[in-house]
Amino acid sequence: MSGFQNAGVTKGIMIFLALTSISASLLDIKPYLHLQLVPHMTKYRQFWRIAVHPLAFANSTELLMGEILLYNVGVAIERAFGSRKYASFVLVSSLVSTLLASIVIILGHRFGLNSIPAGPYGIIFSLLWQQYRIFPSLYHFKLLGIEVSSKAFNWILALQLLVSNPPSSILISLIGLFTGYIYRTDTLFPIPSLSIPRRRLFVKRSLKSYRIPLSIYRLLSRLFSPVIGESLPPRRSQRVLPGQGGSGSTGSNRGTTTATATASAFVLNNNRNAGTGTSASTSASTSTANQARASLRDLLASRLNTNPASSTSQATSPGAGAGAGGTDRDEGERRDPGSATAAMGEWVNEMTGRLTRVASEEEISTLSNMFPNLSREVIVRALQTNNFNTAQAVEALLQESG
Repeated sequence: MSGFQNAGVTKGIMIFLALTSISASLLDIKPYLHLQLVPHMTKYRQFWRIAVHPLAFANSTELLMGEILLYNVGVAIERAFGSRKYASFVLVSSLVSTLLASIVIILGHRFGLNSIPAGPYGIIFSLLWQQYRIFPSLYHFKLLGIEVSSKAFNWILALQLLVSNPPSSILISLIGLFTGYIYRTDTLFPIPSLSIPRRRLFVKRSLKSYRIPLSIYRLLSRLFSPVIGESLPPRRSQRVLPGQGGSGSTGSNRGTTTATATASAFVLNNNRNAGTGTSASTSASTSTANQARASLRDLLASRLNTNPASSTSQATSPGAGAGAGGTDRDEGERRDPGSATAAMGEWVNEMTGRLTRVASEEEISTLSNMFPNLSREVIVRALQTNNFNTAQAVEALLQESG
């Protein structure tokens, strides 16, 4: 998936989390996932629960919310940190949140805080704190008179995890936020050191300066990269709205020239592939291409070029805006065709079924001359799929035929 480009660690965590959660549900071992002090640890000595409880969620709802938050937040954090620092951050957050949760349930089991739900709550809420501190809000909007930011959607999803299993889910969520806060500070902690020249088992430094040893990181990368796979960059769309190709008629003429040249080359190639090697067939194919070029140029010029004088006269005429229908038409005419308002209007029209039209015979005949081997249904479908834009329909048919 292109959304995981430069975010292989997050992709691997999401895949691992989904596999372990689904496997625990199928094998009916979900009661062994959560961390509970009494009686599991005090009586039955099940200390392995400390290491197991962050590895899987107990139900599908928590899994869905956790996966969405990991994708929305974790991908951006990994791209900002880098994969090695991000992997170190995940390891530190998991260890610190698990340690703090164990201490809290030991001290608070007399007050009812006896268990911790299964799932990487500490990692997810620590990621949310990093997003809060690192990335600014993209936009703000008002909801019921309250101004909220673009980050509100992630916090709404996190709120569902927060109240999924109170009070233990609230406890581990707050511990995750506190872990993220500690990670951002410069407080020195004794961190295990594997460096031989230092000859020290623990070194005092801040949590954010810790890195997984490079040799271990490269080994894990070689082992899991074939399983996770590489994500390709997102495919850039070449489609534009009318009016975005340039200023005035320049962009229209440029798009017309490109589509015409492509269509002409396609016609000539078809004629060459058919074995027409004589001069008569060559002249016939050239004349066919010229006719197609001329008709396509006229059609696109009539569709893409606008007349500012007529639009201004219609907008300023005394009787043009009479009634609600006239007002809507004038507002639609005054819209910038390349603006977000115009795009939203086109989407609303498609959803409501208004302003629907069929392909004209001129459009169909133009494309039929260019693609004589294609049926009428294929040409009409190409026009409808590309919003009756002839240039885009030509390119789509070229891709299908090639």
